[in-house]
Amino acid sequence: MTRYISLFFFFITLATIAQTVAQPRELFVSLTGNDANPGTQEKPLRSIQRAVDRLGPGETVTLLEGTYDLDAPITITVKGTVDGWVTLRGAEGAKVILDGLNFNIPDSGIYPRNNGLIQIERAAYVRVRNIHVRNSRRAGINIQESHHIDVVNCISENSLSPGIAAWQRCEYIRVLGNTVINANDMKMSWTPYTGHEAPHEAISMAGPHHFEVAWNHVYDCRKEGIDVKETASFGTVHHNYVHDCDRQGLYIDAWFGQLAHIEMYHNVVHGCESGIAISSEDGPNTKNLKIHHNLVYNNRATGIFFSRWGIDNMREHVAIYNNTFYRNGWGKDFTGDPQYWLSGGCYLFSTNLRDVRISNNIFAHNFPFEIGHTARFKDGWAVSQAIDISRNLIQDINTIDYPIYLHTWLKDSVYSITGTHAILADPLFENPAEGDFRLKESTPAKDGAGKNLGAFPEGTQESFWWKSNFPPVIDIENYLPGQPSTPVGRGKANTQ
Repeated sequence: MTRYISLFFFFITLATIAQTVAQPRELFVSLTGNDANPGTQEKPLRSIQRAVDRLGPGETVTLLEGTYDLDAPITITVKGTVDGWVTLRGAEGAKVILDGLNFNIPDSGIYPRNNGLIQIERAAYVRVRNIHVRNSRRAGINIQESHHIDVVNCISENSLSPGIAAWQRCEYIRVLGNTVINANDMKMSWTPYTGHEAPHEAISMAGPHHFEVAWNHVYDCRKEGIDVKETASFGTVHHNYVHDCDRQGLYIDAWFGQLAHIEMYHNVVHGCESGIAISSEDGPNTKNLKIHHNLVYNNRATGIFFSRWGIDNMREHVAIYNNTFYRNGWGKDFTGDPQYWLSGGCYLFSTNLRDVRISNNIFAHNFPFEIGHTARFKDGWAVSQAIDISRNLIQDINTIDYPIYLHTWLKDSVYSITGTHAILADPLFENPAEGDFRLKESTPAKDGAGKNLGAFPEGTQESFWWKSNFPPVIDIENYLPGQPSTPVGRGKANTQ
């Protein structure tokens, strides 16, 4: 009997040890910590990098309240697993700031030449959450040669290059619920910056495959807001609020190779140059784009612009539908200068387009045209290039004779067109002066099936998600990419 009792307690002890070993480790870091400590919450470490270097699959570093004045970037190279994500996070409810003001992050000299205050490289299954990075001499949070990386509910403020970026040889990247402020500020260079402009954009998806950029707030930035570029593919950009940027709010641009399979929907853009721009600056083509249910209003330049920047290569298989473009193209002071460098609601400046559909949108009060195209198109271009401009509601208040010649920068003659089956009427917005672009019940903005045109489909209970308490706190453990998602504190997201 004694033997059996001993064996019983032996197996109980083994089970207890196994359970203890299986518990994911959490290391704590504090401004008052000491690296001789074990890293518990009561006896935290002091060095963030030392804590990160000790991480393994399923483990977490939690930063306690305070401003950490760094003297070098935090570099994350650990590889978690699909069942054991590695996390660097600010403690729940704490204000955790990583400040890089007092040291330089030099140009690495090799692609992408863009290290960050938090540098994630050759890593996998890593989450960075609830951390405020500021005053970076390069990027805020930078991801290279990594896969399955989440950046969630972070803030990047004041950076020379992007607030958040992911590059070639990255895949399965999620950038959710973040705030980016004052990215691409040349004043953030350690020494006087010698380039003619700061590098890249506020959020740069520069070549990753399979990515999601959603529920982010991007504002007061010195260049573009969100840029999907280079050879990026299979990505979605949705429910972002981008405003008051010096250049385009949303940008798509092939470089190095083909850019394909990108969907941008339910974004709100105002106070930028162009709201949305589509290019093939150096890549062979940009293809398979869906741009829908976006609200683009009160931008200084064109609502949606097909550029000739760079080599001006092909853009094909592009669907632009159910967007609202209102009061774009009026210039810096919204006084209506027809020679402002870009203008109009939709401007087909490039002729290198094929299979483009622009339908079921609302164009209203844009200047100096609602939909315009360059005079460089050849006769019969709409048919020969399969460009379908149809079934848009157009409220054109312009009294200009076309074509107009834009001589200041574009050196282009522009014709105004309405396309086929256009509805020429007032869309009857609820209150555009207050940013309420829902349609009244009596709106004429209906398609052939009686459904609303523009950014607000009939029957949706739009919560104006960007108006307050934005961005939401994302429940990342329950967040399903590609599915209707439920950010904490908000109702079911509308992803139709």
